[in-house]
Amino acid sequence: MRPEDALDAARAAAAAHGGAGELPPGLRIEPTERVSMEQLMEWAVIEPDPDLMRSTRVLGAPITWLKRLLLHVLRQYTRELEAQQTRFNLQLLVALAELEDRRERPPGP
Repeated sequence: MRPEDALDAARAAAAAHGGAGELPPGLRIEPTERVSMEQLMEWAVIEPDPDLMRSTRVLGAPITWLKRLLLHVLRQYTRELEAQQTRFNLQLLVALAELEDRRERPPGP
């Protein structure tokens, strides 16, 4: 198929599934509850819990010990990544909150 024919093919596929506004079953995404800005701010802060690092395999204790050793050795690297990602997440949420405030603010003179 040529790129020029893609739009016509997409319209034909949409018409075959009940119209341009209808999605085939299984591709629909149901709306979910909206999460509050406070909850998003809480989720934005990355705080991994090393106590959750364990293995449930037959030889779980040595595997857990090895994982925790690796975590300890890589701690400086991972903490820097966590800090950078947390800063990014929080700045993104602040920008989003400012946009929401601007949208909800009545237009001024």
